[in-house]
Amino acid sequence: MNDFRELLKNADRSYDGFVHAVISYVKTPGNEGKQAVIEEFIKEHPQANSSDVLQFMVEETDFFTSMERQRAAVV
Repeated sequence: MNDFRELLKNADRSYDGFVHAVISYVKTPGNEGKQAVIEEFIKEHPQANSSDVLQFMVEETDFFTSMERQRAAVV
């Protein structure tokens, strides 16, 4: 996880909230495997900034389904 955190920190225009949000997202139950998908995106697009990574997450990783799962688990 530390390598992933460093990868996120090194993204262009990275900020603490971005790093925390992505880490929390991949740790959410049901998101197993999402870390590898996001890592692959960042490595394949080294010029990607934090907004690009978030856009990828929303469009390509079933982000909203995951957030619904997380809300349901909290209730």
